[in-house]
Amino acid sequence: MSRIVMLVEPAEGHFNACVPIISKLVERQHQVICITGRGFKQRVESLGIQFHPLPTQWDPAEQEIYEFFSELKQLKGLAQIKYYLKHIMFDQVPDVIAVLNEVLESFKADVIICDTFMIAGNWMTELKGIPSVRLSVLPLSLPYKEFAPFGLGLPPADSFLSKLKNNALNMMFEKVLFKDVQSHCNAIREQVGLPHYDKSFFVKGYEIPNLVLHVSIPQFEYPRPYFPDNFRFIGAVLNAPQVNYQWPDWWSSLDKNRPTVLINQGTVAKNHQDLIAASIQALKNEALNIIILPVKQGDILDLPSNVFTADYIPFGNLLPYIDVMVTNGGFGGTQQALAHGIPLVVAGATEDKMEVAARVDYAKVGINLKQQQPSAESIKTAVLTVLSATEYKQAANALKSAYAEYDAAVLAVKYIEALIEPI
Repeated sequence: MSRIVMLVEPAEGHFNACVPIISKLVERQHQVICITGRGFKQRVESLGIQFHPLPTQWDPAEQEIYEFFSELKQLKGLAQIKYYLKHIMFDQVPDVIAVLNEVLESFKADVIICDTFMIAGNWMTELKGIPSVRLSVLPLSLPYKEFAPFGLGLPPADSFLSKLKNNALNMMFEKVLFKDVQSHCNAIREQVGLPHYDKSFFVKGYEIPNLVLHVSIPQFEYPRPYFPDNFRFIGAVLNAPQVNYQWPDWWSSLDKNRPTVLINQGTVAKNHQDLIAASIQALKNEALNIIILPVKQGDILDLPSNVFTADYIPFGNLLPYIDVMVTNGGFGGTQQALAHGIPLVVAGATEDKMEVAARVDYAKVGINLKQQQPSAESIKTAVLTVLSATEYKQAANALKSAYAEYDAAVLAVKYIEALIEPI
């Protein structure tokens, strides 16, 4: 039995990826403390582990992240990624280290597991020698000279000239566009008593942890000749169906002879004008069942007869009935769909979503609309194309078979235990 600290960004996609892993750790008799936002306290304690809150200045609690960090609403693309890095990921480190030190006074942890954004746990490996694990819950951002820099949403180079171009872009990003982020990171490291990074913060983020567990599969990442020795794919974290789930009243009204399309706008970017409104306009006259999540009751009035909404339906219950998913490109939700063999239409240009959309395009499992607010006509064309062109379904089914070879929770615990108690 070991003592484990889980450090989790207070966001649904990050927390949900940790739940099956925590459950498996508890099942294996490990003691776990989870440090995360207050909005997750009840769910943490329901897992049978101890909750400890993040500092209030880094905890949105019940607020939406775009309200808590209001500057994010005004930014997109690289500008938004740079804000996330400088003013969320790096700026919170000193305060989170203080919380870790407080917890570690009475809980002598054998390992600290932290998701992608909670790098304070990895820096504790440098500060105190405590082994750490990075749970990588976003598309792989580890640089490689033949890939375009993370944040551009571009596929790998496929010619000599495009390889040269991407190599030059990587140099420009490191030496110019992200130079201020690197300097900001080093200022925070100096503040907490650590030396400046000798490489890009993107690279060091994968080098410092003793173990990197990437929540995906090789077939949904761009192929590269090598990965670091500490890097492991563990597959997607999938939601099991809820046995006693009560379906919405409208479920029995669905026409089972029609294809069913899920419009899923995720848990962060929730502006209905981004995707939902245009999707309703696009598909209201088509012979399709349209299910839209998440939508609170009363948020959308006068729905067309073939459109149905819900605040929440467990993906484990819903996805076996879905033929196409239209999404803004959340990494977790996209992989949930692919693990069920569902082809996609993706429209996203915030956070990491342009990178997810590019991977969907590259894997030929869907259509990338390459914009945050696509037109109704482009959505309609894409959905009907994905439904009629069999190659998208075939490619999605191939990925479904690949995902089935992984059990994320089992693999994560296996690798964590090997780190704590090496043979």
